[in-house]
Amino acid sequence: MITTEVAADGALAPELTASVLAAAVRAEDASAAGGECVVVLRIGGAAPGSRFAWPGPVSVGDVNKWEGALRRLEQVPAPVIALVDGDAYGPAAELLLVADYRIMAAGTVFELAASEGGVWPAMAVYRLAGQAGGGPARELAVLGRALSAERTRDCGLVDAVIEPGAEADSIAAGAVLFGAVSGIEIAIRRRLLLDAPSTRFEDALGAHLAASDRALRRERTAS
Repeated sequence: MITTEVAADGALAPELTASVLAAAVRAEDASAAGGECVVVLRIGGAAPGSRFAWPGPVSVGDVNKWEGALRRLEQVPAPVIALVDGDAYGPAAELLLVADYRIMAAGTVFELAASEGGVWPAMAVYRLAGQAGGGPARELAVLGRALSAERTRDCGLVDAVIEPGAEADSIAAGAVLFGAVSGIEIAIRRRLLLDAPSTRFEDALGAHLAASDRALRRERTAS
């Protein structure tokens, strides 16, 4: 496992972007070397009830680098498991939305960062549209509401809500779900899902046929 501690409890800083990018690079390097791995993000979220300015006093270039790091993590050839310690607010919520298996603590909330100008218009809003459906996405992105961990799970945005002390078991359970499936194969299916909302059927067909051909060739080789 590639385990990375991510401090997502303050304004956007180069260190935060670098930690996410480092996790992605380590997974890419492991795949390039012919190995398999699972990426585990242990995210330090906001203290319950406390909030901070996000992204804070940064430039749009800094925001672009952050979004680029999230996108690179979203494309790694490995399963990504994310666990948030604290409220999944702002950057912690954005990180959860790019993971394959998502864990929150009981009694916490999932909330997009907001200010007097409204919810921060991150690419998280784009991801929500494809993952949560109109109702929950509207609550989070337009109304600026926070969802309890349990409701977030019911909406399909997280996979597990755990009690204190169950972190290691929950991460292990998430890793087991991926079994012996290749990280590259997971990345292909993840990309097909991500591209589906914005791709015409006719355009998507070629990518799906290529993935099908790859799977058939792998099965022939195995037999």
